[in-house]
Amino acid sequence: MNMPKIGINTGIILIALALLGYLGGGMESWTALIPAIAGAPILLSSLLAKNPNKLKLGMHIAATFGLLGFLAPLGRIIPTAIKGDFELKLSTGCMITMSLVSAIFMVQCIKSFKAARQARLKGL
Repeated sequence: MNMPKIGINTGIILIALALLGYLGGGMESWTALIPAIAGAPILLSSLLAKNPNKLKLGMHIAATFGLLGFLAPLGRIIPTAIKGDFELKLSTGCMITMSLVSAIFMVQCIKSFKAARQARLKGL
């Protein structure tokens, strides 16, 4: 599994999602750019991870921002749904998409970290 490439693609998807939400929402609220706040560090740390000596560091940084990208939208979606005020519109669609993209990335990171650890233990 080429995790730096997966991280780069995830970062690009989140940044594109932010631009879609911002431009599609009439550029009224900067909060539409929140997916880019997770996507840019994932992209940059994944680029860092392309260096074999920085792979572990870069991917752990990317995974941390992936976790934030998964949890942050839930902090708004869940309370809204509990209150009964949930509406499916562009902003909520972007939040759900951000959470899903980040969750998929996190699952891939965990699988990769687990495989790397197993390979390292076999090499001992």
